Amino acid sequence: MIRKHLAELITTLLVILFTYTALSKILDVDTFRKQMLNQPLPETLSQNLVWLVPVSEITTSIFLILKPLRLHGFVLAFLLMLAFTLYVSLILANTFAYIPCSCGGILNTLSWEAHLIFNIVFTLLALAGIIIERKRRQLIT
Repeated sequence: MIRKHLAELITTLLVILFTYTALSKILDVDTFRKQMLNQPLPETLSQNLVWLVPVSEITTSIFLILKPLRLHGFVLAFLLMLAFTLYVSLILANTFAYIPCSCGGILNTLSWEAHLIFNIVFTLLALAGIIIERKRRQLIT
């Protein structure tokens, strides 16, 4: 019973995070595009990420909401959060020639260090979701 409630809590937190971040990017796409073009990435990649990132976040949220696809949603959430976490880690390790602007929305008020901690927590939540969902599926079969 606790596992079920924990899975629902993790699902809810991840859906809120990814829906909020995707909508903030889509609703202010011009600002997001400028932020992406300020990243130390090739311009073509940055231009593609302007739509790929929010679409990936929305897809992840939909998969998390739909129970038959929930495991896939947890895997996508884990991979997205891992990528974001690695990117913030590279910024903090002074890998790039400059520090790009931070994320939009509420997360832009976080320091890079706080952002890293936030990302690690949500990466671990997604990992916990994968483990819980796999165990749930084993119990069903």
